[in-house]
Amino acid sequence: MLNLLDLGEVILLHGMDGAPVVYRGAPLASRFAAYLALPGSQTEVDGQHVGEAEVSWLAPRIEVHGFTRVPARFLCIDVAEQLLLDQAAHIDGLEVSRLYRTGNITSSPTMVADIGGMVRRALDIHDRDPEAFAQAGARRAFAAQLSALLLQCHLQAAGEPAVARRGRPPLPRREIVRRGIEHIQRSLRGEAAFSDIPFAVGASQRSLNRAFDDLFGMAPHQFYLVERLHAIRSALRSAAPGDTVTGICSRFGVWDLGRMAALYARMFGLQPAQELSRALAGKPSATGATSTRRR
Repeated sequence: MLNLLDLGEVILLHGMDGAPVVYRGAPLASRFAAYLALPGSQTEVDGQHVGEAEVSWLAPRIEVHGFTRVPARFLCIDVAEQLLLDQAAHIDGLEVSRLYRTGNITSSPTMVADIGGMVRRALDIHDRDPEAFAQAGARRAFAAQLSALLLQCHLQAAGEPAVARRGRPPLPRREIVRRGIEHIQRSLRGEAAFSDIPFAVGASQRSLNRAFDDLFGMAPHQFYLVERLHAIRSALRSAAPGDTVTGICSRFGVWDLGRMAALYARMFGLQPAQELSRALAGKPSATGATSTRRR
């Protein structure tokens, strides 16, 4: 059994192996892969058990061997090499050469569960709406978010939980917030992934949370969601004939339209489609130009 979703820079696979099964394979050139064994599985990759706190990391063109003792459910993520290298270049403390080592990386059950949950949500969304990832903006946003989580696993496994380098003086909280807001604005323009905010700011997630809570009474992620909803609302209100909710939202990296619509309705009291309809109601259609009667 196999469910596959090809989004270009990332390819998602969710499946079940029979048992006992021995298999071998390697990622293609210029592609990395991450294998997650789901609960109840008894899977080994190159003789190493893949547990709930581990990701089996596969470097390009390096063959691995696997063994499944019982019918095993799994997730596999295939990622473009260039995408990971571009993001890794901005992560302080991450040794890029580690990406080219095939083997298990030990992270935490929570982080591995977050990766699995994101993959399953994307597959579910695509099953409900095959056009959900038709927009390039939605695909790019999802790929950036997922690859950032994978790189965080590498950073955690390398024993670098803190973003700031040792010996660097701590940043004042207002400077943390200033840099955080600057990164959030860049992510809204599609120039960066929001999940890279600790690396971009140069502060730990705890310091970020405290600084934003002191000034705004909310975490950076909540601040980002509010800013994105307001940006989407502004774009919907200034929409032109022919614009769609999906197209507008994809500009801001939205790939889960259902979740976004629920947040939008909770904040503004109406659905994004209603906002767009109101905005277009008084505008001339792109195909129906206003004509004047000759006298």
